[in-house]
Amino acid sequence: MIFRITQFHIIFVALHCHFYFSTKQAIRMKLRKGLLETFAKSLTLGVLLIVNILLLQFILSETPFQFNKKESSIISENSDCFSNSYSSFGFDHQNFQISSMSLKSNQLLPDLFSSYGFDTKQVRTILENLKEHLDFRSLKAGTKLAFVSTNDCTTPDFFAFELSPKQVLVADLGNDGCCKVMEKQSEIKSEIALGMISSSLWEALEDQSVPSGIIDQMEDALSSSLDFHQVQAGNVFKLLYDRLYIDGKPTAEGKLKAAYFKTDQNEHYAYGFLQDGKFDYYDNEGRPMRKFFLKAPVRFSRISSPFASRRFHPVLKFNRPHLGTDYAAPYGTPIIAVGNGVVEAAAYTGGNGKFVKIRHDKTYQTQYLHMSKFAQGIRAGTHVQQGQVIGYVGSTGLATGPHVCFRFWKNGAQVDHRKLNFPAQEPLPATALVNFSKYRDSLKTQFLNLEFATAKIRS
Repeated sequence: MIFRITQFHIIFVALHCHFYFSTKQAIRMKLRKGLLETFAKSLTLGVLLIVNILLLQFILSETPFQFNKKESSIISENSDCFSNSYSSFGFDHQNFQISSMSLKSNQLLPDLFSSYGFDTKQVRTILENLKEHLDFRSLKAGTKLAFVSTNDCTTPDFFAFELSPKQVLVADLGNDGCCKVMEKQSEIKSEIALGMISSSLWEALEDQSVPSGIIDQMEDALSSSLDFHQVQAGNVFKLLYDRLYIDGKPTAEGKLKAAYFKTDQNEHYAYGFLQDGKFDYYDNEGRPMRKFFLKAPVRFSRISSPFASRRFHPVLKFNRPHLGTDYAAPYGTPIIAVGNGVVEAAAYTGGNGKFVKIRHDKTYQTQYLHMSKFAQGIRAGTHVQQGQVIGYVGSTGLATGPHVCFRFWKNGAQVDHRKLNFPAQEPLPATALVNFSKYRDSLKTQFLNLEFATAKIRS
């Protein structure tokens, strides 16, 4: 392309030169006066100069290969905007040819580079630079990557590798694979969700396109005051949250600002608030929502068998006490510690299957039975935090299906944890309570402004 345009330019200039000298000869033959000859000569040179300037401007504006690859349109984290042709790897399709793909199982990077025309020496140098940022042994199938070119007739100019949803590694292949980690274009958007449960809370949240990360935060915020296993059709929820967008696309990440849940009996509020550098959720009075124990050890499951002094055992086929609460959930569902404590046992017995037992203090203990496996690092003596994953739902031991049998001890006796009342924690200090109250009122106003939309859902 450049060659053809340059050749055309030379021919064009040659023709004009020929025109100039021909004109000059004719002028000498017909005009004898020096003044007229000088005027004609200046006029001809002026026309040629203007024509060549216009031609040069055309060549520079129409030739895409005058683009400096070192000043590529990779968009940095400080960029304010991007065109509609912006790709997930940060290259503009108007100036680059992008060959994007996903890493296949057992596919090796050296073979991939060789298939794009790089020789053995080049591949070795490129990989030396890449290994400063990539662990080749931990590469996973499905990882997104791309080869980027400014000219299809040559080897690619750049290699892009997605390190995470937020970062991409870019290697300049024309500079021995010199690498740089680029932050993707990201922004935070405020969103709302409100709905009414018709069949299940999970389906209602999915209908409102609530991201999974926000759902988890909602349950964490309300799980100490609300038993999600008792929610019913007609219950209403409202959520205010910030959501992370990367390359203009929504992600599952974000931060829940406030949650509202209305049951038949009560209204439950949770407000996110930063106090002394720690973010947590508080109720209307500024008391921490996070109480001593969570209501359940699994999220969005169902109670398949409650605590009972007499129950027909489905495996043993006779009546005996059931001193725990069974939560049915799919295989592999995470099981979480309901409170802070120390693992007393992570073991296996014939009836309990794989189980974990935790001592929380001198008064309370909890036990989680029938696990499929323990979480990494869970063993006797391990300190665990409330909400930490300690194992996964299974059906080991005397179990007919996947569930966790949750048992709760108070002063050495097994009790029904759903009937216990724990004392509320102390509210925020008076100095912080003033700021919290203002922030709470602003969030509650937003909830009240959603009443009309909620009324439409009810109808």
